[in-house]
Amino acid sequence: MKPIRILLFFLSVYLLLFALALYFPEGGVKVSEKLQLRFFTAEDIFNRNRIEYADITGIIERNELMTDTLLSGLTEENPRYFDTIRANADSLRKSISKIEFPGNDRSALFPVFRAMHDLENSGELIRILHYGDSQIEGDRITSYIRNRLQRRFGGYGVGLVPAEQVYDFSFSIKQENSPNWYRYTAYGEKDTTLSHGRYGALAGFCRFSPNEEDTVYSEEGSYEAWVSFDPSAFSYANTRKFSRVKVFYSHNREPFMNEVYQGEKLVDAEIFPVANSLKVIKWVFSEPQNSLKLRFSGRCSPDIYGIALDAEKGIAVDNIAMRGSSGLIFSGMDRKLLGEMYKELNVKLLLLQFGGNVVPHIVDDYGYYERLFYRQLEVLKKTLPGVSIIVIGLADMSMKEKSRYVTYPNLEDVRDALKNASFKAGTAYWDTYSAMGGKNSMPSWVFANPPLAGKDFVHFNPKGSKIIAQMFYNAFMYEYNTFEKKEIIIADR
Repeated sequence: MKPIRILLFFLSVYLLLFALALYFPEGGVKVSEKLQLRFFTAEDIFNRNRIEYADITGIIERNELMTDTLLSGLTEENPRYFDTIRANADSLRKSISKIEFPGNDRSALFPVFRAMHDLENSGELIRILHYGDSQIEGDRITSYIRNRLQRRFGGYGVGLVPAEQVYDFSFSIKQENSPNWYRYTAYGEKDTTLSHGRYGALAGFCRFSPNEEDTVYSEEGSYEAWVSFDPSAFSYANTRKFSRVKVFYSHNREPFMNEVYQGEKLVDAEIFPVANSLKVIKWVFSEPQNSLKLRFSGRCSPDIYGIALDAEKGIAVDNIAMRGSSGLIFSGMDRKLLGEMYKELNVKLLLLQFGGNVVPHIVDDYGYYERLFYRQLEVLKKTLPGVSIIVIGLADMSMKEKSRYVTYPNLEDVRDALKNASFKAGTAYWDTYSAMGGKNSMPSWVFANPPLAGKDFVHFNPKGSKIIAQMFYNAFMYEYNTFEKKEIIIADR
């Protein structure tokens, strides 16, 4: 074949493909319910770079430089130190992303700030509960916030954990269990045999015998199970020890025994009577411990709502990850029990980090989510009057559009629904989406060197989680330092 004919053949193929690109529908051709044909379009050819990923240059460096000393100068009284954030798909200023308030009324956080300010004199242990979806799983994000707050205000310990971990890995503590625990949660695949909503502060409880309505006494006359705690090689130093342990339980129809071991040594054993309301088993050690084993036995297990590994004073920060949850579970939980446990834990602040699980379900209007999430906030405020709440908004999430990754078209609608619900309820809001760079920013985190997010284009990896946690901590401490300076001025008058 002559070269000219080969050239003409290729030109004809290219012209045919180009013609097809001109007239092929941008949305593709639907062949069946599960099959859709797609082809590049003329716009793909002439506007190849129309989708630009957000520029996050300098975001790591800037946040790592934000020490507590520097943050103490970044207050409303010292505006020359402060540069507000302006983030979009093209650029990200090196700055603090501020917490937003309804009507710019910062008093929503005054209760927790007063408790933090008074810690040196009060000698209390105050508590922050960090609820969230899989974005905080494994103690991601929470662990850094805990570490920074405990370094600043005192305290140590991993905080409140379930008798059996929901997920396989936790960054901050090595927890092992006997295999015969039963776990019930208010999220995910709920057990339909339960006739109550008594889940407690962790939105779940564990038993070493089946659900009490179904309990059949074993032939030996007793069930037993154990849980042990040891320091994690991956954790911050402050979570590798504890000096106070509490077990929260209720609703055991028969007495049960609890034994406490340090290594192989039995250090305490006690039988606890029948209980129909929240009870607490407490141990205080004269010196901080780094390992412990608890063994439970009896003919009928109580509902065990959690085990707290804490210091005697300072700040405790608990990680409560609920994979698949949209944060709409609180209205279905027993409020009396939840309120009693919150008070016993001395909870001063709730962090609610949700929204990501709503995004994949694309609808025209997210007013329904705004209404349902607002209801959860109202329930929590009534359950523990005076508690401070910060809603932490969802991060950017990408879907694949041909060869590129783009922000879900409905993500900002979900973000706005969360923010509107927060402001309507009088609670604070922190915008993760804007803080990380806004539209089309997740690919920048995924393709960073080293990567800051997973290849699902949804979840931050440990390094990225630390950066997001730094950004939130900076925003939180900016508000606290502003509050503290005003308190000092008032006290001096």
